[in-house]
Amino acid sequence: MELPPIQELHAFQQVAKHLSFSKAAEALSISPSTLSHLIRSLEERLQTRLFNRTTRSVSLTESGQRFFTQVNQVLNHLKGAINNLSAEKDQPQGLVRLSVNEVVAGFVLDKLNADFAAQYPDIELDISVDNHLIDIVSEGFDAGIRLKNTIPQDMIAVSMMTNFRFVTVASKHYVQTYGEPKTPQDLLRHNCLGYKFQSGRRYEWEYKNGNDIQTLRTRGSITTNSPAILLKAVNDNLGIAMIAEPLIRHELESQQLVRLLEPWTIDWPDLYVYFPKNRNMPTALRAVIDALKA
Repeated sequence: MELPPIQELHAFQQVAKHLSFSKAAEALSISPSTLSHLIRSLEERLQTRLFNRTTRSVSLTESGQRFFTQVNQVLNHLKGAINNLSAEKDQPQGLVRLSVNEVVAGFVLDKLNADFAAQYPDIELDISVDNHLIDIVSEGFDAGIRLKNTIPQDMIAVSMMTNFRFVTVASKHYVQTYGEPKTPQDLLRHNCLGYKFQSGRRYEWEYKNGNDIQTLRTRGSITTNSPAILLKAVNDNLGIAMIAEPLIRHELESQQLVRLLEPWTIDWPDLYVYFPKNRNMPTALRAVIDALKA
């Protein structure tokens, strides 16, 4: 079969990303009717229906999803190759899409700050916060940020932060009212605010002091999959929580929150930025990765 024209493939990529003909047409700077013609021509050429369309929604068919996973990667590689041709004479520019979880979103912004924006004024960042593990290639992201042990093996991973720890904290008011736990077992007498995984399982709190390792199934009045809700509940004096240290750096420095069980700690896997193996990496993505690993 003869390869479809690049215009048709690019049109398909944008509609698949946006799941909207109007938004895709705007992104391509063409009319919706021209876009519809390109998609219809591609489907006829491939003899395959790629989208399910109604007056209210657009979705990929099963065949369309498989096609998008492969075509999206190819087109991104092609775009990267073209961008790299002018890398020596042009300032890094373009859109860089990052997938991060809520725990590290603030830390990412600390790295990609005003100084970064001033150095690279032509780089646009699209930072998507999602606590679910996703396939960054099929979802159209350039890179993701996760703990090392959750990254697919076929990705390139670059260390972004070592000794990424979760710490046990409570507000001063809570400690003054209910007392301070001295050992992990003391937590069983406190209101421990819990975090649940995507599967719905509540996280078990783990502690280590020398050779003594303890794992607790704590209980509390609130369980959530949102670190932001967990942090607000702690600040509102509702109980004790285990929260990622970077997320509460300011609260700890201002002593708004109190560290508990200091001798009892467990280091988590390092935090990494990861991305697909791509010999022609866009210069904008390279600038972002360099800033994150600095």
